[in-house]
Amino acid sequence: MAARSTSELTPITSHFDASPAGVLVIDAKGIVAYANPACGRIFEQTPVEIVGTPAEILEPDAWHAARSTINSGAPQLGHRLRLDQCNVLVNYLPVYADGKVRWVLVMMGDPWDPEQGSLYPEPYKQVASQLEAIMESSFDGLWIANHQGVVVKVNRAALRLTGMPREKVEGRFVGDLLNEGNFNDSVTLEVLRRKTTVTMVQSLKSGKKILATGSPIFDAEGEVAFVVINDRDITLLDRMRRQLEESEAQLEQFRSTLLEKQLEEMSDDHFMCRSRAMREVYEKALRVAPTNSTVLITGESGVGKSMLAKLIHAKSPRAQGPFVRVDCAAIPSSLFESELFGYERGAFTGASSRGKPGLVELAHQGTLFLDEIGELPPEHQVKLLRFLEARRMIRVGGSVEKEVDTRVIAATNKDLAAEVEAKRFRHDLFYRFNVVPLFVPPLRERPSDILYLLGFFLKRLGEENQIHKQLSPEARTLMLNYSYPGNVRELENIVERVLILSPGEEVRPEDLPGEVRKLQDHDQNLDWEQGFDLRQRLRDLELEWIREALRRLGTQRKVAEHLRVSQSTIARRLQEEEEALIQ
Repeated sequence: MAARSTSELTPITSHFDASPAGVLVIDAKGIVAYANPACGRIFEQTPVEIVGTPAEILEPDAWHAARSTINSGAPQLGHRLRLDQCNVLVNYLPVYADGKVRWVLVMMGDPWDPEQGSLYPEPYKQVASQLEAIMESSFDGLWIANHQGVVVKVNRAALRLTGMPREKVEGRFVGDLLNEGNFNDSVTLEVLRRKTTVTMVQSLKSGKKILATGSPIFDAEGEVAFVVINDRDITLLDRMRRQLEESEAQLEQFRSTLLEKQLEEMSDDHFMCRSRAMREVYEKALRVAPTNSTVLITGESGVGKSMLAKLIHAKSPRAQGPFVRVDCAAIPSSLFESELFGYERGAFTGASSRGKPGLVELAHQGTLFLDEIGELPPEHQVKLLRFLEARRMIRVGGSVEKEVDTRVIAATNKDLAAEVEAKRFRHDLFYRFNVVPLFVPPLRERPSDILYLLGFFLKRLGEENQIHKQLSPEARTLMLNYSYPGNVRELENIVERVLILSPGEEVRPEDLPGEVRKLQDHDQNLDWEQGFDLRQRLRDLELEWIREALRRLGTQRKVAEHLRVSQSTIARRLQEEEEALIQ
């Protein structure tokens, strides 16, 4: 023992020489009066070198707390002291003589060391015991590391997860545990580096996967004092996740197989196509059919939008309910509301004495098909929007709201997004319709369907009219090369016309309508014997294509986009034609 001057310290310090905890005695003037060997190891000096040193020089933070105890006479427990060599927990206890605080007993040690724990006051030991019980009761693994990354405490669950004994973990630097391959990454080192909570998935040497979350505990200076790590075994969860992904993949495969089977079993009346593009449209239709989602079908006139709407209805749970088609372009504006929502008796002059249910009401528990929705005037759009938002309606002349359970399918040959930009169609109504959009490509973009439909209509219309004819190779070529601005409807009409009007058993090119024979006419007008002006022929053909595109698309801007040229080129060619005609 090394002591300073008075023998009064002997009763206090006599049993501290062999203590594993560091003990200092500081007098009222701030001079170290006693230091035990354990304290010497903490400060890396001998007790003799420490005694007589001003406490402020030895450790300023310790002297600051000790001086507070001298001045107030109150003990200070559980202070944390950060030293270069280690972190220690410090208690400052006043020692009285003649009614005054003559010394401060400074006790420094590792709070997790049971040998040192006996030197701490009973309240502290109770807290430490409670903390120990809390840690060991956790099913998750718990680690506590100090600011240097040294593990100071782990619970049994953490040892069970890692498969490591306690003596191989506690007191060791986590970097060494990492280098030994016990885990593939260290959440502790990340927390110390980033000074924030960190979560990561770690792979253990045992093959297990754990979800580790490290949280920093800061001291009064804002530095990381400890890191608390929570480990949870996710090996089982990871296995279940993989099994779920496999099940979802199998379910998706089953759905795809079911869709293929449904497509194969569909009759030709419902599935008149062979192209990949149309198969994708039908697959989407079959996917959405079992739901109640609103569907918006877009495409040029004659592509088969109504047929697709009927297919969705037929494959839905509402198949036994009504399919009610509303032609929005055909209903007079003055009658729109009464036709759509119905009216009560006496609602207006000429109204039925019994009243009349509207088309919406008739579609209860079925499907309401709003065809040509792009033609709906703005004043009627808001009325339809109210119904779509609430699925409730009031008859004209009535006062009672009725709830209507119906699935809504809309169709249009217009670009509704462009109509919204042009302020001709309400944007909120557009979004109500555009839940599941289905675009039906024009027939000219799917030539494989033209070939199939030719055979289909020749057979079906021939049986209906008891006329059996075939197309000659030349006629078939012309039919395949025609662009069909009226799409499927036009193709069907042409087949029916030539079946009835052609004189022979074989349909020849001269039996076809003029618009279909244009390509052949171009060939026949070429004088291969005498030659012809290639530039002029190309200009004529170019002009014909521009006129045809303008007839179909309506504006020079759309024609330019479709033919991939500038709008000025289109305008110039049309201007040249007009000037040539004037001359």
